[in-house]
Amino acid sequence: MKRNVWMVLSAACFLTAALLFSARVRAEDERLASVIAPQVLRFHILANSNRKEDQELKLEVRSLLLEEIYKGVDGMMRGDGQMAENADSAEIAPFSRAGVIQYIDSHSASLARSAEDFIRSRGFSYPVEIQVAESYFPTKYYGDLRFPGGVYEAARVVIGNGKGHNWWCVLYPKLCFVDESWAVMPEESKQELEAALPDGQFEELVRPKVEIGWKVREVVGG
Repeated sequence: MKRNVWMVLSAACFLTAALLFSARVRAEDERLASVIAPQVLRFHILANSNRKEDQELKLEVRSLLLEEIYKGVDGMMRGDGQMAENADSAEIAPFSRAGVIQYIDSHSASLARSAEDFIRSRGFSYPVEIQVAESYFPTKYYGDLRFPGGVYEAARVVIGNGKGHNWWCVLYPKLCFVDESWAVMPEESKQELEAALPDGQFEELVRPKVEIGWKVREVVGG
């Protein structure tokens, strides 16, 4: 009887410690995300469904839109196109977070049309919605970096019903890789991200090697 009580109490203590640890990690993640989020812009695309053809289409549309966005922003930097003729746009550095957001906001309709034309060429008729908006993202790993869960601004692309699995990357700084084989982010890209973040924050993104047992004991022990 005593042995059973001891086992129940031990399990309850471990569960409590695990919950406390989880709450601490979430609070720390949200703190870090609130510092990082104003410096980055994510790209988030949702497929119509999880059917194989819809998931493949999502990746094709992703590649198309990323290429068009980066080409469009590059055109702004060179002084090409209508955006360069807009006096207000001259106040914003083109390849900055604000510049990329401005480009997407002012070209969302043409970007959506381009995606819809491509989708029709593949034999589908899904509508596409594109907007820059805030969304909550769970903790995600991007190569060897860990982006904490929290609210981020993102260029959000919804194909059709938007009920399928999503794909995401960091649009600004320019860290979107369509090659899924990246296990470690290239050093040049890390330097771009580090330069965009406040001092000391980049180091907190490097994927930690957490020893759960030690962390739980640390929480229990205070």
